[in-house]
Amino acid sequence: MGRLPQAPFEVRLAATLFLLLLGVADAFGAWEVKNFAAFTPRAVAATVAGEEGTPMAMVGHGSSRAEEREVDLAALDRPRHTIGRDLLVQDTHVHVPVYALTGAALALLVFGLRLPSRARSALVALAFVAPFADLAGLWGAHLFRSSALLFGWMTVAGGFAMGLAYLLVLALTLVQCWLPDSRKERSHA
Repeated sequence: MGRLPQAPFEVRLAATLFLLLLGVADAFGAWEVKNFAAFTPRAVAATVAGEEGTPMAMVGHGSSRAEEREVDLAALDRPRHTIGRDLLVQDTHVHVPVYALTGAALALLVFGLRLPSRARSALVALAFVAPFADLAGLWGAHLFRSSALLFGWMTVAGGFAMGLAYLLVLALTLVQCWLPDSRKERSHA
């Protein structure tokens, strides 16, 4: 525990390059979320909950009454992405193992950093609980449409919490492994 800062150059290099490459993947993942769902609980809920949650869905369905609704002309040409059950199953099938491996890799790096046991435990828990909240929120919004906004909040919070876990491990690794003052301080302790 806590020996990564004094590890050989190639070990510290591998840890750092892994984190940087993971950051590239996370950046593209965030871009994909922005393109297809957005970063707001309401947009996540609308994307996953299905057509019942959209204001223009099924206008006039179940009623013979004519209604006039305001239309945003700019939004007409924008495709609206939704995630149905089949795509949600596929996303879950892919994301669960990736999140598990990412959480495990972050945990191994955390074990190598000089941190109190409670801080290590908190970071490890965050690396695994955050993706669970993300996926549970997506499924909750899909299955319980009346509470889709609440589950949208859960998804957004889980996604940002996973990003926070990554950034904390990256920052601690960079500081402890590469800043000369930090490495000297730690090796004499």
